[in-house]
Amino acid sequence: MEKLKSFYYLVTEANVATVASRLDRHPTTIWRNIKALEEEYRMKFFNGSPSNVKLTSDGKKIFKLVKKTLSAYEAGRNEIIFPESRPNQLRILTTSGIIGVWLAQKVTLLAQEFPDVHIATLTTNIDFDFDSAKADIGILPEQMDDTLSQKKVRTLHPQLFASPAYIKKHGMPANLEDLKHHRLISYYGAFEGRIGDVDWHLAYADDKSAMSFNSGFLLFEAARNGAGIITLAEEFEYFQDSGLIKLPLPGKKPTFDIYYVRQKESPHTKIQKRFLEILRS
Repeated sequence: MEKLKSFYYLVTEANVATVASRLDRHPTTIWRNIKALEEEYRMKFFNGSPSNVKLTSDGKKIFKLVKKTLSAYEAGRNEIIFPESRPNQLRILTTSGIIGVWLAQKVTLLAQEFPDVHIATLTTNIDFDFDSAKADIGILPEQMDDTLSQKKVRTLHPQLFASPAYIKKHGMPANLEDLKHHRLISYYGAFEGRIGDVDWHLAYADDKSAMSFNSGFLLFEAARNGAGIITLAEEFEYFQDSGLIKLPLPGKKPTFDIYYVRQKESPHTKIQKRFLEILRS
């Protein structure tokens, strides 16, 4: 089972050191488990370096099998170890970017109604693995997984924002094409590559940014301090008192659909149902 767990979490984390910390093992032990598993199956599961592994086509085939086996094992283990505490907990998986920023407001409303329930919000910047996060629900982009129930709760509309100090110093861009003359702040660093349309504004600036923060709140604070122009959802209510200016630039901008996600076979509790109502309000 340890070799399978090493494989499973290396797929989800893509970093040997991170998996070692999670499983309380030395990185060499994790890598040794992977190599032993590859020899056993006579397949190569990963390419790349230990700090940035990439799953091979054979690895993807094995992961589908391991995912089902290990998820069932972990779920059963949790029911045995934490049978009474689970009803008083809600674990939410989300992104640390545009969705996570919007979600913070909704979690606060839920906590006010259920003060005795411990709500844990887990964020991730990698491909989402609902099982390994041990989450009760996810507030995520649409997932390509038919074992999940997914209900659309909101469409977010990204806009461009900057501080008055930045605009005073660098001027107001005349249009989207003019962004190439400005300091843009991105979510993903250039070395990581972009996922989806999160950094859509970089397309107007030769795909370059002045700096990056893989946290929506850090993006927000950087813009407030005059570091440059950011893109975040206009539904982010903190903008109202932030002093930031929404840049009224014409042109088509992407939208982001948010889904309420849970395992189809899992119980749908009272607090989960209420949270769905809050998300849709």
